[in-house]
Amino acid sequence: MNSDEYYLELRDSISIMDLYTEEPYDARFHFHEDYEIYLFQGGDVDLYIEQSFHHMQRGHLAVFNDREIHRACHYGEIPYKRIAVHFNPRLVQGMSTSSTNLLGCFQNHRPGRDNVILLSEEQMDNLIKLCKRLDAVSSSLEYGADILTASCLAELLVYVNSLYRQYRQEKPVIPDKTITAILDYIDTHLSPELSLASIAECFSIDRYYLSHLFKQQTGNTLYHYILIKKTAAAKQLLTEGKTVTEACYLSGFNDYNNFIRTFKKIAGISPGQYQKGFLMK
Repeated sequence: MNSDEYYLELRDSISIMDLYTEEPYDARFHFHEDYEIYLFQGGDVDLYIEQSFHHMQRGHLAVFNDREIHRACHYGEIPYKRIAVHFNPRLVQGMSTSSTNLLGCFQNHRPGRDNVILLSEEQMDNLIKLCKRLDAVSSSLEYGADILTASCLAELLVYVNSLYRQYRQEKPVIPDKTITAILDYIDTHLSPELSLASIAECFSIDRYYLSHLFKQQTGNTLYHYILIKKTAAAKQLLTEGKTVTEACYLSGFNDYNNFIRTFKKIAGISPGQYQKGFLMK
């Protein structure tokens, strides 16, 4: 694409949300098409990321790439306030250099284990100012706004990466050993045969107890978790150039039509649309 198309697409891909929620809610596991910067400012919230979770504190900063499944559980006793920044990583790759990888903190960590750090009030203020500046220029039609959008996003990503390079990650809470082993098993055994019954048999656990334990430890049903993982695997296969049919069966679905429906429900677009959009970028 030419430079005008690039800057237009970059601006369109950026989303900065300053969110405030009073009512309790329990989100389901999900993942995004883009990368996310998440700054927690207040509330009684547990943040689940892959196989672990954090009870959030004011100043917690989290980053997610486009394959990490996560969910937030807000208990509603204290208003839930956070800032979320989304951007298309493929439009940022060209900004990086051999010594400055703007996507480093999103990509160079163990999924679910090194996502969260704790900021000081001063660092929070600095980050919020950068987010507000990016929000202003990315929605502006004034002269130079396209160039400033790219530079402001780069400045934000340099700052976020610098914070992650400077600080040790917050230690997450890990589920009990049985659930951890089951989560690992799911990751490596995605197939049409994978189910509550097959997992219960493999681990010699009553399936009703397993269902209860999994929901208790992760906050979601085992069935939905498996669907999310299969969809994430299909997404990866599509980016590697597999056909939609190949992605369907290699990711553990046994019915093509069900795969199309599930992928669209979870990812928001059809597998073919997703692959076409990825290849165009």
